[in-house]
Amino acid sequence: MLNGLESSGFADFDRFSALFRRTRQVLDQHLATGDLPDEASDVLATETLPHVEDMEAGFRAWLRAGAAGLGELRQLVIQGGLGLPPAHGVAETRAALVEAMQARSGAGGDRSLAPAPGRRLAALEHARLVFALLPGTPETEVRYPQGRRSYADIAAPRTPGELALRIEELERKLWWVATGRAPGPGDAAYRRTYSFFDVAERLTHGGFNHSG
Repeated sequence: MLNGLESSGFADFDRFSALFRRTRQVLDQHLATGDLPDEASDVLATETLPHVEDMEAGFRAWLRAGAAGLGELRQLVIQGGLGLPPAHGVAETRAALVEAMQARSGAGGDRSLAPAPGRRLAALEHARLVFALLPGTPETEVRYPQGRRSYADIAAPRTPGELALRIEELERKLWWVATGRAPGPGDAAYRRTYSFFDVAERLTHGGFNHSG
């Protein structure tokens, strides 16, 4: 799982660490005041959301590499509200489904099928690791300021479809925050978004201790 991170070098790892720290601080401020100063919105728009877009691009490359079976690809296309491509051979069907996924995310058009840049794959691989470790975060390391000090109820994605939905949720909620809307009581999607950046920051600082 960590091949993307290993090939990206320490510079990207340090960049991730700074980005996750700034994002988590923005979310802390948003939770505390329900508002964001201009510079906080800039962090989300120019740093955090582009990183999530890198995760999405890495995910599409991961699909092209054959990470999902045809059934899973079909389900991803259905989730996006797109019609299924005509049935052909296995290779053609996979290519058509991946093309539909690209159209869903606005990544259609004439594009090379070469692997995504290492930065994008690193963003995805790091996100997969964060999602996997998140439920086991020790209570002493949970920084979400409301409710129970645990992320144990936030299950890791088990399939490519679930992973795609979680990445999309991050993007939606960050845009929601960037427009200045305050989270409501018990906002589960906001809590999942916060928890991702909380754990991501600790992981890049080398301070994550998995419970159990």
